[in-house]
Amino acid sequence: MDRQKKIKYGGLILLLVFLGLGLFLSNTKQKQEEQQAYQFPPPETVVRHYFTAWNDKNYPEMYATLSDGFKKIDPHSKDLATFRQFASAQGIEKVTIIAITEKSNNGQTAEVKYAVESTLSDGTTNPFEGTFTLKNRPGDVIRGWKLIHPYGDNIDTS
Repeated sequence: MDRQKKIKYGGLILLLVFLGLGLFLSNTKQKQEEQQAYQFPPPETVVRHYFTAWNDKNYPEMYATLSDGFKKIDPHSKDLATFRQFASAQGIEKVTIIAITEKSNNGQTAEVKYAVESTLSDGTTNPFEGTFTLKNRPGDVIRGWKLIHPYGDNIDTS
């Protein structure tokens, strides 16, 4: 009788171990599939977010589009407070997106051509067009495509 109890308890323990292992593996696989299913916004969308955030005066969203390397080398982007002060000091009341088009993309570097019109606080408008270079580096604090030179001469070459 004692041997039968040991066999039953042993079988029960083994069954519980297999059940727990199955649940763990199933949960791990589901989490991996969820992570793989998320697609970071393409470069064109990041540029659109940059200008839309500027129009909305959403400086945290605008700041999030900048590469970590650019934030390290540009004194106006060293932190969000400094960036907010710099961006708001430009006197831009409205940003209208005219066109945004991806020119090239090799998976690590992309070029996006844009044309925008900014309305200044005095009511004058300034059309502006150019090309942004973006990079996609898995080691960035916030992953995804980031602008490496949104203004000025500083360029993140890391």
